[in-house]
Amino acid sequence: MKISVIIPTLNEESYIEKTLRSIIKQDGEYEFSVVDGGSTDNTIAIAKRYTRVINSKSGRAIQMNTGARLCQGDILLFLHADTVLPDNAFREIRKRMKDDMVAGGSFYIAFDADNFILKGVSFITRFNFRLFHFGDQGIFVRRDVFQTLHGYKEMPIMEDYDFYKRLKGQGKVILLRMPVISSARRFIKKGVMRQLLINKFVVLSYWAGTNMQTIKRFYDGTK
Repeated sequence: MKISVIIPTLNEESYIEKTLRSIIKQDGEYEFSVVDGGSTDNTIAIAKRYTRVINSKSGRAIQMNTGARLCQGDILLFLHADTVLPDNAFREIRKRMKDDMVAGGSFYIAFDADNFILKGVSFITRFNFRLFHFGDQGIFVRRDVFQTLHGYKEMPIMEDYDFYKRLKGQGKVILLRMPVISSARRFIKKGVMRQLLINKFVVLSYWAGTNMQTIKRFYDGTK
């Protein structure tokens, strides 16, 4: 099974190379693309050393859908630009996706910071509870299932959470018992507890049916 990795970017020069290096260490047949939403730093120049760069309108959902349309893989893996894959990630995905009942899944998450609260967050994501899974955990899905779901809803925020929720209606959704390593930059910048509270408020607002633009303005206003 060929895996296509799709990485949306916007000014990620500090992180993108490490992410791309984690991809080229993988086994088997794969391709990967950076889908850039208008970076003004060195993101594109760095990415071009490793792979093709697709120019897109800005917006993570828009960028991921654009990349999905232009790739050829049987399995699509959506990876954040600051998220590093573990060794043998592709091997494990292929192994688990041999089960035709599996529609897709994700990894659990660990952070690049030595913080006991974030270690607790990482531990929680080892359990396959719907409330705890976001795009920074590396969502993978069969191409035909992605097409059935019409991809990501092109919403300003929570597109990954919404997609994972809908994915569960298409078959088994698995959690791989190996971590991706995600940047803790937002937690470090704003404070771990404050960021966790912001994240939970955003999730609760989504479930309450709050307008997505309103949620996005709130989230951006906390930067």
